[in-house]
Amino acid sequence: MTGLLRERVALVVGGASGLGEAIAHRFAAEGATVAVADANGPGAQTVADAIVAHGHNAVAVEADVTVTADVERMVAVAAGLGPLRVLVLSAAVESSVPLVDLSDDEWQHVLDVDLTGPFRVMRAGIPHLIAHGGGSVIALGSTLGLTVAPGYPAYCAAKGALVNLCKQAAIDYAPQGVRVNVLAPSATDTGLFMEHSARAPDPEAVRAMVARANPMRRLGTADEVGDAAVFLASDMSTYVSGTVIALDGGLAARRL
Repeated sequence: MTGLLRERVALVVGGASGLGEAIAHRFAAEGATVAVADANGPGAQTVADAIVAHGHNAVAVEADVTVTADVERMVAVAAGLGPLRVLVLSAAVESSVPLVDLSDDEWQHVLDVDLTGPFRVMRAGIPHLIAHGGGSVIALGSTLGLTVAPGYPAYCAAKGALVNLCKQAAIDYAPQGVRVNVLAPSATDTGLFMEHSARAPDPEAVRAMVARANPMRRLGTADEVGDAAVFLASDMSTYVSGTVIALDGGLAARRL
């Protein structure tokens, strides 16, 4: 690795599994001190321990993005490790219940985690980025925040709103050196898609079908998401803000 993130602290929210875990490992390998935050405390600890075992720096924080006090505590822990320069907003849940069957509770839970959670983390974390001369906020969105898919009303609504929330934050805090961008992957070989497809009667058939539907005829990879996240977290992207990077093999371009 090239040490692109040396001498900075990154808070990776939702870092106990999936793309958050992959990004946490990648950031640590690039020299960052990583605070791995997740509602799954033991999972976060496992990821942090693995990072340390590879000779890098990480701590675990058990925190739930739906609880304001937890969010404020996780940000304080990260800020106590050194100059907090990067926020990764990766905590998410997925719902595939059609609109007319969607309960109030499930609708609210998806919005609480996927939209209000990132709002809380930015509200608590951006002042720390400003205090250190600026930094990067990277929200994990989705192709379904740019287009829609049958049966995903709550998830599409939350991820679509996340895009505009991040654009607003990018505009508001650009003068203070804070950059805010959205990474919008389509189905990848790590994360929510793999968890969701695992519940199908034939998971491999579902994965193959989704891969065939992509213009590149394959799923995205965790490494490809990590590459983009490092770019946005590093000084290679100092004039990039308020953007959505679609990591989707051209899928959204075909639909838009």
